[in-house]
Amino acid sequence: MMQLLVFRERIKNLYQRYDLYIIPIVKFLFALIAFETINREIGYDERIKALPVLLALSLLSAFMPSAIMVLLAAFMSVLHVYSESPILAIIVGIIMIILYVLFARFTPKQGYVLLAIPVLYTLKIPFVIPILLGLIATPISIIPTVCGVIIYFVFQVVKTAVTMQVNKTVEDILLLYTNVIDNLTGNKLMILSFVIFAMIILVTYFVRKMKFDYAFEIAIVSGAITSILGFLISDLILDRSDEIISMILGTIASAAIVYAIHFFRFTLDYSGVEYAQFEDDVYYYYVKAVPKITVTAPQKNVKHFNVKNVDKNISKTNSYNYDDADIDDYDEDEAYLHVNDYENDDE
Repeated sequence: MMQLLVFRERIKNLYQRYDLYIIPIVKFLFALIAFETINREIGYDERIKALPVLLALSLLSAFMPSAIMVLLAAFMSVLHVYSESPILAIIVGIIMIILYVLFARFTPKQGYVLLAIPVLYTLKIPFVIPILLGLIATPISIIPTVCGVIIYFVFQVVKTAVTMQVNKTVEDILLLYTNVIDNLTGNKLMILSFVIFAMIILVTYFVRKMKFDYAFEIAIVSGAITSILGFLISDLILDRSDEIISMILGTIASAAIVYAIHFFRFTLDYSGVEYAQFEDDVYYYYVKAVPKITVTAPQKNVKHFNVKNVDKNISKTNSYNYDDADIDDYDEDEAYLHVNDYENDDE
């Protein structure tokens, strides 16, 4: 355990020293993964999938707020769809605008949540986001979570809709529009998903706000159990029993990831709990103080010796011949002065 705490402190110290460089690098990598996920899901335009374009957009996102990254991702998605079906691109664009306005109005700083959910869906661990948000955020984070779930299912609907042969007649346009809207509004899995995600956030949030010991750790477990129970019922209702095992394994992996993040944020020492009581003119306070576990990473002090000068001084000191009388009159202070004189001569 101590080795892990020391490792954590080293990582935190490294981040504090080089955060000016680490933050843009992390944002660049996140944007690169998010944009590549869009290209893999609905990458119909080969020009946008080109590596220089991908790197340029990721580099731009590294120095911009998350809301700009979301806007670039939405624009990229619409352009991909436009290369296959301009009519479908208009429908997708309208959906993206609605979601972006909703997200930007209430949670403009949580754009990473909105983009992370489609990415984590492809990795089979989308449960990381609601458990983590319940642990570190507030229930308002349900909004970007729901938007992220909708975007993922929009991609799935688009992949089906582009196979439809649509002409420019009014009837075909209405047919495509009706098909997309029906597949979204009638998608029970999507509706159940963001309802369950909202429940996970709320359960995790309210448990970690409680005053008992290990509230954060118990909140993570509570969120994971809520996820398993919610999606278990969902899979049974929708007759998706083949997804149960992967869902359970994904939830366990998600809980482990969230716990690792929590460990690097802070770890509490419940053996050192202290209680305090004090008052002011209006209230009487009962305070429970739980100290954080902190360790100091060991520092390596390296001393450098100039071997050449040491050998030279020794040889000069040994060049003096002392007789017995001199030894009797030996004075350490005088010897120290002699050596310093030789060092000054060398300089």
